[in-house]
Amino acid sequence: MYLMIKLSLIVNNEIEKDLLDYEKNFKSEVGRIHDIFLKEHKTYEYRYKDISNRISYNSKHLVLAEAKNWFNEKEEAPFRFCYSSYWSNSSYWIKENLILELGLSDRKRKLYVPFYQNEQQLKRLKMGKPMNLQIVHSHQKWYAVIYLQLQERRIYSKKQMGIDIGIKVPAVVATSEGKVRFFGNGREIRYRQRQLRGHIKKLQKMKQYKKLIAFKHKLSHVLTNYDHQISRQIVDFAVKENIGVIKMEKLTRINRRFNVRKCENIYLWSYRRLQEFIEYKAELEGIEVRYINPYMTSQKCPKCGKINHADDRDYHCSCGYHAHRDVVGALNILQTL
Repeated sequence: MYLMIKLSLIVNNEIEKDLLDYEKNFKSEVGRIHDIFLKEHKTYEYRYKDISNRISYNSKHLVLAEAKNWFNEKEEAPFRFCYSSYWSNSSYWIKENLILELGLSDRKRKLYVPFYQNEQQLKRLKMGKPMNLQIVHSHQKWYAVIYLQLQERRIYSKKQMGIDIGIKVPAVVATSEGKVRFFGNGREIRYRQRQLRGHIKKLQKMKQYKKLIAFKHKLSHVLTNYDHQISRQIVDFAVKENIGVIKMEKLTRINRRFNVRKCENIYLWSYRRLQEFIEYKAELEGIEVRYINPYMTSQKCPKCGKINHADDRDYHCSCGYHAHRDVVGALNILQTL
């Protein structure tokens, strides 16, 4: 299992020059070796000594790997680099700064790059073995993306939990022991959405495009932060209850079922993002995540199996069973094999 950690780098003009030079050399070597493969109509183990010494020796195999990937894509369009450069786990170190090893042409000079200290990220860096590192240059900002190889963990418990993801109530969980919990405040999230979207519309009318972009990013960050908080609370609850399996609905292409004019909130619903956050946090704790068919989970009675339509949030069945509609969904998800 792998975990990705993104560090925000603090880059001055001198460091940026070194990073840009390395990026240029890295991409140039990938392109040069790719052209050789094209002429030969095959890939092979290109000798490391024939790769530019401006690349860190311990990272030369990554230049070769990228050239092979480009060749195997067989695309007529030019290869698009979504990163700046790669470093192998033996050519960088993380201490007080991020230390990057430069090529032999620089006499193995080390580049010291400060980064913003985040306690949670630093804690996670100690959870596993660091693998390759990507340096990403985007919107005049620099990031280091580190991949960690984690030791497999698994909670061998028969206890299960069903999670119903919703709009009015972000998440409702039901456990196999009969416990039900509501997570998140849907009204607060929708209020924050309307507030920021209203400001975005004003900026559109005023044609203040720089502020518009900033506020769109702010809206995205606010909603992402809500999902992180909710998913953290859910997984902490699952760990406390010794849950071994979490079940959720496979809600693919749900947006296509609704008219955007009548159900605008559907298009603001971050159900997949919340599910992904729950999934990766659960896997870190050793909890298995399963996705089930969402057919009739909010309409089937958990007690007798009859199909009924809920009256807004209230669900009533002729057998006498009644509950919150989202609780019904969570129970049916829990009971689905």
